[in-house]
Amino acid sequence: MQNLDGPRTFVGRAAGEKIEFERDGQRETLTASDGAGTGMKWLADKKDCLKVRTGEGYCRD
Repeated sequence: MQNLDGPRTFVGRAAGEKIEFERDGQRETLTASDGAGTGMKWLADKKDCLKVRTGEGYCRD
């Protein structure tokens, strides 16, 4: 994953339709989404995204 702080790497594992990983001592889950589903207005027109939670998502260009 890469955000404004730079790239970070996490080990994930499949959990049904989701990917689970641990970040900073917290269990997180990635789910497939579109930009609008991330809740982030600047990603609204994107199609190929992953959502951690509302307000945190990552999309391919």
